[in-house]
Amino acid sequence: MTTVKHDVTVDFGGIELTGVLVHDDENRVLELELDEGPEPISISLQGYGLMPEPGSVFIKDWSEHSGLTARLAQAGLVKPVHALTVGPFNSPVYEVQVTL
Repeated sequence: MTTVKHDVTVDFGGIELTGVLVHDDENRVLELELDEGPEPISISLQGYGLMPEPGSVFIKDWSEHSGLTARLAQAGLVKPVHALTVGPFNSPVYEVQVTL
């Protein structure tokens, strides 16, 4: 099932982008569709053997996505379920329930 919300502004910390927020639950993907193309918000952790629950996605919380989960939650677009760390640098990731 795919859920769409139009005219959504996402604050990436240093830049705000406005587009169509699309949640593809079957593939566990959340992205912001822009005129220039899609801007990924979620990440896949299948390489670590991890899959989010139905209705949820993983969002990284480092680099250009640092603080993104908190800003999306504050905007009412997601609800954090739990935090985990992945990779050799124990990078923070949140599993979030998409609340479009």
